[in-house]
Amino acid sequence: MRILVMENHRVFASALHTRLEEDPRFEIVGVAADRDEVVRLAAEVEPHVVLLDAGFSDSAALDATRRIVRRERAPRVLLMAGPENELDAVEAHDAGASAFLRRPSSAEDLIETLELASILVTAAIPQEAEPES
Repeated sequence: MRILVMENHRVFASALHTRLEEDPRFEIVGVAADRDEVVRLAAEVEPHVVLLDAGFSDSAALDATRRIVRRERAPRVLLMAGPENELDAVEAHDAGASAFLRRPSSAEDLIETLELASILVTAAIPQEAEPES
């Protein structure tokens, strides 16, 4: 599963990146630092999933989600928020996020969430038709 990450907490992002690189099921195809970069990279690198950290701006995260999901063949957006965010699941869903989660306490907890997401995403990725003989 190809993953694009937008993470505002450097230590968490580094731990997550290191952990995902060790798992053959996941491929990090980009790391974005802000809303505009994540929207641009989502179009360029064609991830299956965008893990979008709301950071300190709920409105920027919702805007980025809307911009990403309106594309044809849009990736799934997993919108993650910390305790400092007032964002909730209803707002995330209304913006087009496939899932809303509170920022987990560890990269391992997030990996478990991504494992579940990979099952859903894999089922949704169209398989290439085999050529007829």
